[in-house]
Amino acid sequence: MNPASEITKLRREVLSKVAHWAFEKPLDQKISEKDIKNIVEEIVPDGPPRYRCCIYKERAIAEHRVKIAMGEGPKGQIVTVIPEACNGCSLNKYVVTDACQNCVAHPCRNSCPKKAISVIQNRAFIDNSSCVECGICARSCPYHAIVEITRPCERSCGVGAVTVDENRSVVIDMEKCVSCGMCVSVCPFGAITDTSQMCDVIKNLRKKEQPLVAIIAPAIAGQFGPKVTPGHIKSALLKLGFDDVVEAAYGADIVAEQEAEEIKEHYDHKLMTNSCCPAYASAVKQNLPELADKLSTSLSPMRVAGQVIKDKYQNKVTTVFIGPCIAKKAEAAWGDEIDMVLTFEELVAIFEAAGINPLEHIPAEMEGVSPYGRLFARAGGVTEAVTSHLPEDMALEVIKVQGLKNCLSTLKKAAMKPSDDKFTFVECMACDSGCVGGPGTLVKAAVATRAVERFAGKAAAGSKDKKTNSA
Repeated sequence: MNPASEITKLRREVLSKVAHWAFEKPLDQKISEKDIKNIVEEIVPDGPPRYRCCIYKERAIAEHRVKIAMGEGPKGQIVTVIPEACNGCSLNKYVVTDACQNCVAHPCRNSCPKKAISVIQNRAFIDNSSCVECGICARSCPYHAIVEITRPCERSCGVGAVTVDENRSVVIDMEKCVSCGMCVSVCPFGAITDTSQMCDVIKNLRKKEQPLVAIIAPAIAGQFGPKVTPGHIKSALLKLGFDDVVEAAYGADIVAEQEAEEIKEHYDHKLMTNSCCPAYASAVKQNLPELADKLSTSLSPMRVAGQVIKDKYQNKVTTVFIGPCIAKKAEAAWGDEIDMVLTFEELVAIFEAAGINPLEHIPAEMEGVSPYGRLFARAGGVTEAVTSHLPEDMALEVIKVQGLKNCLSTLKKAAMKPSDDKFTFVECMACDSGCVGGPGTLVKAAVATRAVERFAGKAAAGSKDKKTNSA
C-alpha cells in the first residue's frame, strides 16, 4: 500500500474505530453521544495536541469525522466540508513577484477595477483588503510579474464547484459538484470528506435479513498488497458474510458490447462518449447540456452488474458495490440496482474490525469475464473493450482523456470539429489514469495499473490499430 500521509492515517483510524463499534454494538442500537464521545477520546486522548492548537479543536474535528463515518453526514450530500478542519488558507491569491519592473505604464494598477494596486518603493503592491481576486492585474502585466496561487481544493475541482467564502474557508456548491472526490484527496488539512455507508453494510452483514452480494470493481487488483489477489478478496468477503461476490467487469463486458452497437447504429452522428464514469457523465449534463445526447445510453458496469443480480434474486437481495470511486455513492441513487457503496479504504476498516486478513484465505476462483472487462479500470480500457466488438475496417478515431476539465474541453472541441469520414469516440475519465487513480484507492495509480493488467492477463491489449489520441 501507499505510504500514508498523516491525513490518510487519521481518516483510516476513524473508519477503523467506527467499524469496530458497528460490529460490537447491540443490533438496532442508535448512535448515542456517549458512543461518539468514547470513540473521539480514543482517537484524541488526553495530552498535548498533535496537529491543531489544542486537543479540544482536534476533538471537535474528530467528532465530525466520526459522525460522517457513521453515516450522519448531510442528507443526500456525498462530499461534505468539516468547517473546524478548514485552515481558511490565508494565502493571497495574487502575489507580485521580483519580476516587477515598475514600468511607466503601470497596466496592473490602471486595470484594477477596485483600485487595489499601488506602487510602493518602485514595485507594485496589492492591497488584499480591497482585492476581489478577479485576476485582471495578472493578465495585464506584460512581464507576468503577478502570479496566481490557487488553493489545492479549488485547483482540483474541474467543474468550479469549490470556492472560498469571505473568511477564506472552503465552500462547495452542491449544484455544481459531481462528487468526483478530487478535493477530498488533495486537501492537506482533511477538511473535505465523503459520507459513508460502512455502518449500514455492517448492520446488514450482522442481521442477514436477505442475501448480500458484493460487486467488486476490477481496480481492486493490487490494492491490498502485491501478494493479495482479487481471489483472496473474494474469499475474505465470503468469510465476512456475503453470499456471493461478482465482478463489475461482468457488467463492463455487457456495456462494451452495448456501446459498440450504439456506434454501429448511430454512425452518422459521428460522435459518442462513454457513460461509465458517473462524475464525468454528471459534468457533461451540467456543463455541456447541449452535448448530453452524445453520452452513451448504456448504464455503467456497476449498475448493469447490479441489475443482473437483482433479476437473479427477484429483487430480494442487497447489493454492495466496492470500488475506488466516491462518485459511485452518488450514482447508486440514480437507480435501484445498487443499495450501498464502499470504497477500498472502508473495506480495509471492515476487514480489520472483523479480524479478517485476506491473505490467510485460499483464493476463490475468478472467472466468467473477459480481459477487456477488467481493463475498464485503467485509462484506455473502455476504448479497447468497445473496439474489440467493432469491425476492423470501421473508420474510427479515438480520443482518450482524463481529468474533468480536460474531458469537458476535449468533448466540446470534438463536437465543434466533427470528422467527415470517421466516427469519433471520446473516452473520458474523471480521475487521472482512470479508476485506478480514484480517491478511494490504497496504492499509486501506476502500481494499480500494472496489477489490473496482470489480473486481466492482457498487459498490452490491442485496439485493432485504430487511430487513437491521448489528451
